[in-house]
Amino acid sequence: MATIADRLDLALRERGLSGAQVAAELTEAGIPITRAYVSQLRTGKQTNPTLQVLRALASCLQVSVGWLVGEEAPGAGSAAVDDLQARAAAVGAAASGLSDGSLAVLRGVIDLARRAEGLSESPEAGPPPAAEAPPVPAARTTLPPPVRAALGERLRGLREAAGLTAEQVESALGRGTVRVEAAETGRAAPAPALVERLLDLYGVTALPAREHVLSLARGEREPAWWDTSAVPVWLATAFALEQRASVIRVYDPRTVPALLQTEAYARAAIGVAGPATLGQGSVEAAVRLVLARQEMVFAGRGPVVWAIMDEGVLLRSIAEPAVHLAQLDSLIDLAKRPGVSLHLLPLDDPAYLPRTGPFTLWRYAEAFEPDIACAHTVERDELITEPGAVEAYHQAFAKLSVTTTTREETFDLLNTHRDRIARG
Repeated sequence: MATIADRLDLALRERGLSGAQVAAELTEAGIPITRAYVSQLRTGKQTNPTLQVLRALASCLQVSVGWLVGEEAPGAGSAAVDDLQARAAAVGAAASGLSDGSLAVLRGVIDLARRAEGLSESPEAGPPPAAEAPPVPAARTTLPPPVRAALGERLRGLREAAGLTAEQVESALGRGTVRVEAAETGRAAPAPALVERLLDLYGVTALPAREHVLSLARGEREPAWWDTSAVPVWLATAFALEQRASVIRVYDPRTVPALLQTEAYARAAIGVAGPATLGQGSVEAAVRLVLARQEMVFAGRGPVVWAIMDEGVLLRSIAEPAVHLAQLDSLIDLAKRPGVSLHLLPLDDPAYLPRTGPFTLWRYAEAFEPDIACAHTVERDELITEPGAVEAYHQAFAKLSVTTTTREETFDLLNTHRDRIARG
């Protein structure tokens, strides 16, 4: 029969884990053991793990205790069998190191107990037959393969964005603490605590972005279309936050807000700003993200969208007249929707101009979920969660709202600029 050492070694190799990683995960779970102890168990130098350690090892390796201690039919044993096997292993481990005389006394006690319970005497002990460990049973992971794959791809993208090699990551966290290749290919699901350490190493400090990745590691959500390395984590987090919002407030003094852009106008706006502002390498890839975001927000009933843009946006030419005409027609149609409130900040004598660039505010239906602000900066979106800072953006939007055009005035201005462009 294969020993615990045989099975532990086989399971570690099959799961792509190291002794150090297992030791770290068990220690984080409240069962402190060392890498050296796991190594000794793996090589057979230690043969007396406690039942608590056996259960923790089995959970970490996603096998049953019964399989780990000698049950030949993986997956067939119940919890009772697991406990029985573990207790038997514990008795054998307790006898380790006893003298021959003490072992003879112990054997006599066992024989008396067996006869008292109507069992035959235990067979003569002999050298265990050499046998290979049976195959490791299928992983009983809490993360389905699609989630592990999405988490792995995200971790790979973050590592590459940080300019680190897999070897550098393993060295920085301690050799054996993480098998980067196994985690990034989805063969192993790193513990959430380990993912937090990886996020620290990769420079992901914003709380919403960290929670976006950790929610995958904890198995709290299914992967979405933005959970790919092609979408930067800061942008993916913004998409996820926006998708759940019940009210979206957006202010843009430069261009038509991205949520309201036509495809041609979006292409022109991205062309002058650069696709890198959306973490993309080409204009077309960035345009696809804008369109996917719009489809996501306006699918079904969608949230209430309250948009304010500077009137100067309508005077700024970033594309041929036909593109601007189509964009104005689209804005007029959007402004008629019951869920869209579009207003313009007039060029002449504005009562208030905020000291900020474009920003978005998200409000959620659940009262316990606080508002989040998003400042659209030069290189990326900055997610703001600190209540005082979020309130400052709300105050700015409120001041803008009382100085902008009414609904009727908005239609008048849109049609005035449309006529101007149409006349050439």
